[in-house]
Amino acid sequence: MKRISKDAGRLIESATCRISPIVVLELETLYEIKRSDGPAQAVILQLRSVIELEICGLPFGRVTEMACYEAWTRDPFDRMIVAQARAGGNAPLITADEHILKNYSRAVW
Repeated sequence: MKRISKDAGRLIESATCRISPIVVLELETLYEIKRSDGPAQAVILQLRSVIELEICGLPFGRVTEMACYEAWTRDPFDRMIVAQARAGGNAPLITADEHILKNYSRAVW
């Protein structure tokens, strides 16, 4: 995996980082299918020890409603992650996912 850009690094250093709660489920799913080395909670704890990280508390119903407009993908995780950023005021989204980078103008890697 390529390293994050200086712009993404500055974003991480300049503000509290928030992740969508769906990221926790996606991380756990990746662990279960052996595409990740650790369970979701371990990954989250490690990130919290390195950067200021919070799980976004926007209402699930609002985010789900926004996800219905993310018709560029059939991946429910990607839909919810982008919808969470949009619902949070079109917040920047740090991701290596090429599909998200192409379809969400505030995505950065």
